[in-house]
Amino acid sequence: MTRPDLRFFCLRGFMKSGTNWLGSLLDRHRQVSCRGEYHWHEILGPILDKKANMSLLEDVDFRRFLIQQLRSVVRRTLSRNLPNEIVLAGDRTPHTIAPLILNAPHIVLIRDGRDVLVSRAFHLFNRPTVTAMFQRSKKMATSLTEFQKDKWYFKENPAALLAEPEFVIQTAKWWVAQQESDRRTLKHYPNLPVRFVQYETLLERTQEITDELFEFLGVDPALAAPIEGSLQPGFETEQPDQFLRKGEAGDWVNYFTDENKRTFKQFANEELIRQGYVANDQW
Repeated sequence: MTRPDLRFFCLRGFMKSGTNWLGSLLDRHRQVSCRGEYHWHEILGPILDKKANMSLLEDVDFRRFLIQQLRSVVRRTLSRNLPNEIVLAGDRTPHTIAPLILNAPHIVLIRDGRDVLVSRAFHLFNRPTVTAMFQRSKKMATSLTEFQKDKWYFKENPAALLAEPEFVIQTAKWWVAQQESDRRTLKHYPNLPVRFVQYETLLERTQEITDELFEFLGVDPALAAPIEGSLQPGFETEQPDQFLRKGEAGDWVNYFTDENKRTFKQFANEELIRQGYVANDQW
């Protein structure tokens, strides 16, 4: 049963944008729990989408009842086994903004799409079974073999990381689509409390930004543990074969070829401009 005093929030952002790190930074507060990726959108998405082709949901009353029950499940799951000192429970699934819990504040982490592309590439080379790209692309399959033999392969052969145009296009379009989806959602829910944070700003002003987020969520920043160890921005050494690889802004310049630049500009430059990462296409 959900405690009546427990409040909820959502942490969102595109995959490989730093949601795991920010979630851990928030979780260090003695009154906050921010753990796990529940991916509720996979269940709730078609139900919340009025355009979804689901015959059972043509009954408006049944649809309303189902949404109410599923939102109750979300609240109960987030509140499960929490100590009494926790007053705020969050879900940090890397995805678009979605009103899973009515009026719950949202923190949305935005990262330069070019760095997202590089981080996603390393993520997939470390977990090749989660995508079919290695079956479709001979270039990626060859690079995978080399990377599995030598984790520093891409440092010595940087152009090989993004050699498959389909992967670059797919990621660029997906990154743009998520930002566009968030803007549509906020237009539909104008009163939803949302705080946008850029990953690059979080790296530079970690303490200041997390304190501001605690205040946004309605808890005292002074009750948070110090930012120490792996919670500190960046890593002492790069770990290309690990989930937490580098934690650096601007790493894309080490891997983008001229072709990569042309492709990314074609599909995502307008969004880079909108987010303030570039002023034009002269980069």
